[in-house]
Amino acid sequence: MDELVAIGRARKLVEGILSPPVDVQALIAAHGMVFKESDRLGPDEAGNTVTKGGTTYIVVNRNDDPFRRRFTALHELAHNLLELPSKHTSGVPSDELERYAGRPPEEKICDVFAAECLVPAHLIKPLIANASFSVDLLIDLTKKFQASRQCIASSFVRNSKDLVAYVYAEEGATQRVIPSAALRATGIFVQGGLLPSSSAAFNAMQAGIGFDSQELDASDWSSSDVAIHYACYEEALFVPAWKQTHSLLTFEAVASSIRNVEAGDDSDGLLAELTGHLPWPKR
Repeated sequence: MDELVAIGRARKLVEGILSPPVDVQALIAAHGMVFKESDRLGPDEAGNTVTKGGTTYIVVNRNDDPFRRRFTALHELAHNLLELPSKHTSGVPSDELERYAGRPPEEKICDVFAAECLVPAHLIKPLIANASFSVDLLIDLTKKFQASRQCIASSFVRNSKDLVAYVYAEEGATQRVIPSAALRATGIFVQGGLLPSSSAAFNAMQAGIGFDSQELDASDWSSSDVAIHYACYEEALFVPAWKQTHSLLTFEAVASSIRNVEAGDDSDGLLAELTGHLPWPKR
């Protein structure tokens, strides 16, 4: 199963929900399972699924953040509905939902399913139709949907008609890039690997600050040939506890790239010096 199938299944599941936040317990109950919070799970375990007496329980760690408990529950629901075997040894490790690198494909697909359920496409689209891809909006929607920054940012991009992309990195290395359909159509492909040294994310990480923004040339983030015709505005969040960065990229077409204007010969492309003589013959 790939991510697109999981996204389709999730959207079908929540299509009848009229407003955020999504009632996670109701979704679980609708499929014959019981949601339960427990303080008996260890500090290194976020949740698990157990069956007793013919009843399946989705159990989450009561000591975790409320947003995280909601995500854990839907991650476990995904394993059941998508029939994807869990690759955890004993439930969801406490730090796994905070990281992306090195995770099994099945777990990543369940994450995508959970995110799509928490932030239904039909509910977020009206809220972002005329909005800029910004940290302020990200925080506002996080509260409205009771979902993490990762969930909101990825949903924003997938449902946006603008030239935007979300880049998630750990310890300075890109782990996931989600471009909007419009950005893909331009031929701009955001590169992976290490964060660009000119990026807001890199600056925030190096300085140990929570937020930074930069106006860049699109070629800072993309090696695509077409990138030289675009500028890029980046807002980035840095989470020191997990050494994570979240980059919100917005691209805009320009006459020439910022870098080419700064580095090129000032005389290139200028009009010829005026001499007082017309350059075309008289009639």
